[in-house]
Amino acid sequence: MTPAADISVPGATEATASKPAMLRRSMGDNGDILGVGWLHGSFHAAVFRRQKMIGSWSSPEPVGTLPEIGPALDRALTELKFAGAEAFLLLENEQFVHQIEATPPVSDSMARNYLQGRVQRYEKENAAVLWVSQPAGGIKKERSFILHMLPRTFYDSVNRLFLERRLDLMRILPLVVPVQRELDRFPIAKGRPVLVAVEAGGATVVMVAKVGGDLLFARNILAVWSADPARIGVEINRSLLYANQRFGSTVERIWLLGRDNHATAEVNAKCGSGRQITVLPTTPVEWLQTVAKLPPRHPVNLVAGHLKRKSRQRTIRRGLLAASWLLLLFLVVDAWSSARSWDVETRQYSDLQANEAKMSAERRRLTERNQAVRRERAFVRQVEDERLPPVAAKFTALVASVLPGAMRLSDLSVKWEEPAGWTFRIEGIVEGDEDTAREIVAALQRQLAKSALHVRSDESSRAVMGIPRPANSTDPEVQRFSVEGGILEK
Repeated sequence: MTPAADISVPGATEATASKPAMLRRSMGDNGDILGVGWLHGSFHAAVFRRQKMIGSWSSPEPVGTLPEIGPALDRALTELKFAGAEAFLLLENEQFVHQIEATPPVSDSMARNYLQGRVQRYEKENAAVLWVSQPAGGIKKERSFILHMLPRTFYDSVNRLFLERRLDLMRILPLVVPVQRELDRFPIAKGRPVLVAVEAGGATVVMVAKVGGDLLFARNILAVWSADPARIGVEINRSLLYANQRFGSTVERIWLLGRDNHATAEVNAKCGSGRQITVLPTTPVEWLQTVAKLPPRHPVNLVAGHLKRKSRQRTIRRGLLAASWLLLLFLVVDAWSSARSWDVETRQYSDLQANEAKMSAERRRLTERNQAVRRERAFVRQVEDERLPPVAAKFTALVASVLPGAMRLSDLSVKWEEPAGWTFRIEGIVEGDEDTAREIVAALQRQLAKSALHVRSDESSRAVMGIPRPANSTDPEVQRFSVEGGILEK
């Protein structure tokens, strides 16, 4: 890790400090990101452009309460000349609770539901909180998580301070997140447990994790290295014992990350021999640099779920608002259309009233015409009903279609008789002897009987007789025949 340069500037003028909003309004959003570290009373800020730090500032005065954040934030914006809109907060203080919770060895979704229940019980005893879970090392029959919980009222107050300065607070992360990322880059074999103690303003964050692996646990100690190094040594030794008893991990390496090494001797004395203690001078701004390199959707982001819900609610509100405006527009258009229709109908009614006499006369004329047309149609229908159907023509066509070539007709008559119905008579000649003529006539009768007219021949009236011819005649023999019967017989 490389030391970060602090930009120490004398106190800002009163005019500049009192008008942060005006200065912010005059600047545009150039895509820079503001990182703020508020660690147990210490306040640090840095500006990042494409994950590269272009300036930093640390408050020379302690910033321990909410009323003190606003002036410190104003001075940081002024000193750094920040023109962006996005910001993140690296937070550690008494309000930010980190609680270890164990769950059964279940799936991630079931574990989250279990943690949700634990948070709800916590809220009943305390107050509503924003929370996020971070996986931690567990024993064989359980899973462990670190619940990072921040009171909702506290977050609202901090977020309001950022919003008043036109800053969008997109991420809030605990200190263990950048520390764990840097731990994975330490020159230590993967999977080896390491204890890391980080100086965080007026407190010390102690965590035990495996390099490149799980975080076992983390805790905050309200002690300063320079003021109470003995307590730091005792608490680090207690953390070593807890890691050994709880997780069966023997920690042989201790890393002390801070601005000085006042606690090194005490840690060496309290933790016994056989452990390698490494001191790495580190400033809080360097942790901000590490956070700037994390992906925007890092899972341990306290406000990710809250911002997602707000975005979803905002989308729903916008949808409802758009639907309301559309409904209002529809009602206005419908009312306008109804008014137009009413005006048109009113004019039409006035025109009808003006032409009432003329239209009444026309109606009487049309009524009389319709009555005359109905009488004519009734007469035509009566004539058509009383007229005999064209049976004779159909029978004639039928006979012509089935008449054999050896037969010639001399007479064909069809007539209607009461009550017998339709009757016919056919006469003609057939070429051939008498037997042949009888067969031809019988075949004609069968053809007529199979037709749609259901022709019935009267066998008693059928006659076939020869026609005399001269003795020396060479003409073919001819027979005369006649057939009578009924048509449309069932």
